[in-house]
Amino acid sequence: MISSLPACSAPDVASDGSVGETADSLERRRAFNAAIVGHTLRGDGVDVTVAEDGALVGTHLGVPFVGSWEYRRGLFCTSLRSEDVRRAADRRCYRAATDGRSVTLVPVIDT
Repeated sequence: MISSLPACSAPDVASDGSVGETADSLERRRAFNAAIVGHTLRGDGVDVTVAEDGALVGTHLGVPFVGSWEYRRGLFCTSLRSEDVRRAADRRCYRAATDGRSVTLVPVIDT
C-alpha cells in the first residue's frame, strides 16, 4: 500500500529499506505530529491527508478511501479501509523520517 510518500522530491531510501543519512527520524511524537499530522502527502499512487483525529482521507490509484492511522512507540500504523487501525486486516506500520520536505515511510514487518 503506502511505502514512501514524498511531499515534494524523491526520498533517499537505500536498497535495505533504510533512510538516507541526511534524514531526520520521527521517533518522537512531537516531531511526528509537526511533520505529518495535518499535512497532505503524495507519492506512489497515493494522495492522502493525515488528519488530527486519526483519519486518513485520500485516493489510492485514483480510488477514494477513508482509513485511519495511529502513532505508537515510534511507529506510524495505517489502514486504508478501517476506522480501527489496531484490528484492521490491512494494517501496515512504518518508521517515518523527513529529509527537507520529503517524508519517507519504511515498512516494518511483524507489528
